[in-house]
Amino acid sequence: MIVLLPSGFAQNRAAFQDTIPFRTDLGLIIIPITFNGVKKQFAFDTGATHSVSYDWAKNELKPTRKTMNITSSSGLKSKMRFYKSGLIELGSRKIRRHSILNTAKNDVFSCYNIDGILGVDIIKELNWTIDFERKILVMYPSNYFPDKVKTMHRLNFDYQNKRPYVFLKRKNKEIRFLLDTGAGGFSNISKREYNFSTIDLYPNLSTQSASIDVNGMLTSSLAKIVKYAEAFSGDAAISPIVVYNNQKSSKIGNRLWQNNELFLSLKKDKLYSFKANINNTFKGYPCSVLFYKNRMRIIKVEEESALWKNGVRQGDEVVSVNGKQFDNFCDLDNYFRKTVKLAQSFTITLADGKQFTITKNSVLKD
Repeated sequence: MIVLLPSGFAQNRAAFQDTIPFRTDLGLIIIPITFNGVKKQFAFDTGATHSVSYDWAKNELKPTRKTMNITSSSGLKSKMRFYKSGLIELGSRKIRRHSILNTAKNDVFSCYNIDGILGVDIIKELNWTIDFERKILVMYPSNYFPDKVKTMHRLNFDYQNKRPYVFLKRKNKEIRFLLDTGAGGFSNISKREYNFSTIDLYPNLSTQSASIDVNGMLTSSLAKIVKYAEAFSGDAAISPIVVYNNQKSSKIGNRLWQNNELFLSLKKDKLYSFKANINNTFKGYPCSVLFYKNRMRIIKVEEESALWKNGVRQGDEVVSVNGKQFDNFCDLDNYFRKTVKLAQSFTITLADGKQFTITKNSVLKD
């Protein structure tokens, strides 16, 4: 059982509205949380049933005998142990009698100084405004709805079995998406859940791609990046970019909400959007490179691109990017993210000596 305690000052409904700035490295919502007086950086993750620490809990917290087998969104399994959290401070809230899972450190989150994941075991105890444009969370009591909700647009939403779901309907087909703020990229529709025989009727790009999950595991997939036709959820019309792939479940990633504002109440089964019309567009690179298994490698390549026609495939070794060599995940990833942010072209040299210049030119739109 989680116990939420008030801060040291007198509380009333108006006073308890904590504003928490967040950063968006990796497309995630990353906020400060304090454990027993030590400040940590956690990803706000509605797709995680439990809060998780990366490695440090075994040195700073007391272990329990309880363990749990966790299955990630990509279907990978791992065994984690619970640790007694002690005193957690989240904004003005003090949380006691809670336990947190611990898993091994991984390159991705270490690179961006992310110490763990705040899951729905804690998120559900509060209400939240998530302002993606101003990059702030506003935290309220679980029974409090700010006045601005009256002007927002209700989405078809349900919190069930520790999972928050958004429902999008188009014609006679309704798709259930996990609301996953721990997914920094585009939304995806799972082939395991939904069979779209007409998917080629939508604007799309076929790719060999991969994603890195909460455990730092890399999962390959053959996917289509699709401009999905307008669907409806409650009072909102939504035209998302989705990845149609072999992931375990369908989910909504943070890119759907760019420059938007949400209000979320898990206990009350409520999700509201500031915008009534939500329309994703896509412009990207036909190839990307990642440091994996001690080498720079092609991690994504679009089918029918110039690289594909020249035999380039996912997993091929890259010896240099713009003439530079990288020997670790963090340096390469930071370099690429700066390049992508500026929409710059880059040149890769493969192990066989072939060179290719990659330009941002893949486009999906209505």
